[in-house]
Amino acid sequence: MALAPRCSFCGTQKHLSRCGVCKVTLYCSRDHQVSDRGRHAPDCKAVKRTRHLFEQEEQKVRDEPGDGFFTPANPFETSVGHFWGIMDTRDYMRARYAYVSAILEIKTFDAVDLAASHLRDMIHLNRSDNMGVRDLLPTLYLRLGRDQEAYDFIKWWQKVENESTLDYSDDVNLPYLDIVDADVFEPPDYLCGQFPDLSRTVSLTLLKIKLLMDIKALQHCVWALEERKLPREIIDRVKYFIPTSPIIQKNNGIMHKRDYTRLIINLYLHLDQLIPTVIKANPHFWRALLRPGPHLEARPQYLSSGSIEEMQCTLQHCYDAWDETPGAFDFIKAEIKNFRCSDHQETDSDELDFRPPRDDSDELDSDSTTGY
Repeated sequence: MALAPRCSFCGTQKHLSRCGVCKVTLYCSRDHQVSDRGRHAPDCKAVKRTRHLFEQEEQKVRDEPGDGFFTPANPFETSVGHFWGIMDTRDYMRARYAYVSAILEIKTFDAVDLAASHLRDMIHLNRSDNMGVRDLLPTLYLRLGRDQEAYDFIKWWQKVENESTLDYSDDVNLPYLDIVDADVFEPPDYLCGQFPDLSRTVSLTLLKIKLLMDIKALQHCVWALEERKLPREIIDRVKYFIPTSPIIQKNNGIMHKRDYTRLIINLYLHLDQLIPTVIKANPHFWRALLRPGPHLEARPQYLSSGSIEEMQCTLQHCYDAWDETPGAFDFIKAEIKNFRCSDHQETDSDELDFRPPRDDSDELDSDSTTGY
């Protein structure tokens, strides 16, 4: 089910109020809150406990007098961007991350929104991101429907890694996370290099799937309504209720199209790059996504590129985003079969219900604003 503010007991989106303890769980009535108490209580208590520890550590950092050498006074005022380089801030950063982890056990819209806010601020405080926060944020943005922010974030971090001559973490005068409204319909070549990043490639794959399913739904809508000979104005009005991604909803060039074939083909071509790139980054990932089993509960102590432990960490970061995207699992099952990736993993699935014919030509030209 797509994430949205709703009662955690019955699912209604009306007359909601917050749990007074965790503050991220909503209920439509006192009765439903009481009925849900047994399920909610353990996670609620964990949020309360970790929030208390986080607030204690924050106060310690704010009260820090400084030693004039290793630790500055009140790093929140004097050392924004360099927190991990100050030993006395590390307990605070760890406590804040533990609080975020506890929040995310409560799978509500408000919980994900609050977690994303904390993680974004942690990156602001520590630009080098020694804790790997950047691996988690894109999927949280996708869960919140902030698809453009997810793409801008993915592209900026990949740009940083591709431009290794610039030290964005050390020089706070360099622009930081300054990519805005990048073209999500551009080819993903910049992610598909010799050493691809697993978390970013998986996140972009999910975003492209989400866009593709929206575009295919629009195309089927046009075909069905034109067959009934409905006026264009009526068709356009109906189409605005179809997309799930704000990227599509806000793009008038896409919303007013009649033929989406070229855009659909281009998105399939992008996925033809991304899905094998995920396999290249970590051959265990697709099998685990489709059959997660114990991997969602694993607690790896270390990881390396391409390892099972890396797969487990990435899977735990992104699984809810895939689960909350209708049709995403079925799509990837079909695509893995189409790619005949049996050397890496085998899955049982039916063929796609709509996949445009392929040829050996280069990708069709794509307009950066409209996607065609």
